[in-house]
Amino acid sequence: MNHPYKKFVQLQIFMMFLTLFLGIIALVKSSVFLALITCFTLALSFAFEGIVELKKKNTFHFGQQLLRALIIVIFVCYLYFK
Repeated sequence: MNHPYKKFVQLQIFMMFLTLFLGIIALVKSSVFLALITCFTLALSFAFEGIVELKKKNTFHFGQQLLRALIIVIFVCYLYFK
């Protein structure tokens, strides 16, 4: 039997690997834009983890993960566009 949040867990793991891959490329190429995309994929990973927690009816951890994702997006956008 598949869990109802299995797809979100898979998306979270995929985003973590994509973050690692893009981060390495951003470091090698010294690309600020790729570093920005890397931070966005990290925020998406936190958001997907938050959705899993919401599906488990754990609203406190959902709020924590969503807040982490939001802080990353706001902070990175501020640094990139400043």
